Amino acid sequence: AGLLNALGVVYRDAAGAALDPTPEALVDLARVDTSALDSRLAGGQLTVLSDVTNPLCGSLGATAVFGPQKGLLQGEIGALDQVIERYAGLCEAAFGRKVMHLPGAGAAGGLGFALLLLGARLRSGAEVVAELAGLDAALTGADWLITGEGRSDLQTLLGKAPLIAAEHAARRGVPALLLSGSCAREALAQLHEHFAACFALPFGPMSLAQAMAEAPALLSATAIEVAQLIAAARSVRA
Repeated sequence: AGLLNALGVVYRDAAGAALDPTPEALVDLARVDTSALDSRLAGGQLTVLSDVTNPLCGSLGATAVFGPQKGLLQGEIGALDQVIERYAGLCEAAFGRKVMHLPGAGAAGGLGFALLLLGARLRSGAEVVAELAGLDAALTGADWLITGEGRSDLQTLLGKAPLIAAEHAARRGVPALLLSGSCAREALAQLHEHFAACFALPFGPMSLAQAMAEAPALLSATAIEVAQLIAAARSVRA
């Protein structure tokens, strides 16, 4: 809501008064006024790089998936999602585009939705990076792909970089390994559909602050263990 407001969109209540672009104020939203939309937007093409494919609303939407990460309580999700869905419907009517259910509309807390309303083309950020980095060429003749992230969970499977890298590897018959700061136990079955194995970096109980402070050493130590495992497997086959 804030991005569109900054570009000239005005949110109005039933009396025509302007509303702040906040969930609390948008409860009273009656009309989305695009008459003052920045005219410069008509002269260009927006390309947006996103690392998630979430829609705006619903069980996989921005509120349900990302809200708790930002401090939203479980009991607040449903009400906020309803406000956002109603807001999105009025925005779609004003812009003449149906985009709230498109992949990526829920990216960055709903920023993807706003950009799609403006006619943006969404591309997978990980796919663009893979293309620019020459990932496919690097996978030619490779035995393994080793990738990772800070925390691996069900969100990893929604278009994030490790998944995209693993998909590129799979198309070339290269198995993938995942090294992450932590791996959610409830997501392991789904992660194993894309990764041959998943490794969490800590070797024992430690606080988050300690794990972050020691991340380089933990990553190095885990990578050594993985390399030794691969070497041992090769010697057995030989």
